[in-house]
Amino acid sequence: MKVTAVTPVFNGMPWLPESILSVAQQRADAEVEHLVYDGGSTDGSAEWLREHTSLGYEPIFGPDDGQTDALASGFARATGEIFAWLNADDLLEPGALRRVVEIYTANPKLVMVTAACLIIDSTGAITGAIPVPPLVTLEGLLDLPAVPAQPATFFSAEAYRRVGGLDRRYDLAMDLDLWLNLAGAGPTHALPTEVLARFRVHPAAKSTARAAATAREALRIQRRHGASLRSRAAVVMIRIGYVRPVQSRLTRPFRNLARRVLLGR
Repeated sequence: MKVTAVTPVFNGMPWLPESILSVAQQRADAEVEHLVYDGGSTDGSAEWLREHTSLGYEPIFGPDDGQTDALASGFARATGEIFAWLNADDLLEPGALRRVVEIYTANPKLVMVTAACLIIDSTGAITGAIPVPPLVTLEGLLDLPAVPAQPATFFSAEAYRRVGGLDRRYDLAMDLDLWLNLAGAGPTHALPTEVLARFRVHPAAKSTARAAATAREALRIQRRHGASLRSRAAVVMIRIGYVRPVQSRLTRPFRNLARRVLLGR
């Protein structure tokens, strides 16, 4: 079975080469198609992509309407039976694609396979991990705040097309919308004791810089899929998206005052 990995890029340096290499090194283990969409980088990413096509990826250059649009365009063009989504600052673990192909070959009716994911910082140091949600079902994902780690989640091309693919209306929590659609479309498989990817956290990442907006979008998506405002997932998103920003604005003057009094600045 062929795996198509899609990587959206917009100013992906300095982590882009390592991300691309994490896919290229698995070509001996699996049949891989890697589509890399650069939406107009100005930091050297585009030049690097033009110079290193020997690594086996196909670069596509041109403006897009954001990350979701680039991903949706890539999956529309993909020819693999299994889809993977790897951002330019994330990494696949060695052997990840071989493992995923083994699972899908044994059970081709699966719509989604998800595993644990390490968290790394800007230097690549491991700082934590994203565990597999306790219940990778539609009901479980609507109730529990845990979400499948995007770079460690792989999905059936047939199921992706059947549920309508990525919704271009969403730019922050589009992965959650896709996981919910897929979980409602067929059987999933979880690998709670296996690590298949690394997710990089750094100040420029959308998940860090726009955490509150991401939570608000995730709440809208959960509600659209039928989640109750009393669900554990909704409560967490309300806290992150609405309560925490207000608390921060209210307490900032007091923190500043305390800093001046205690530290003299």
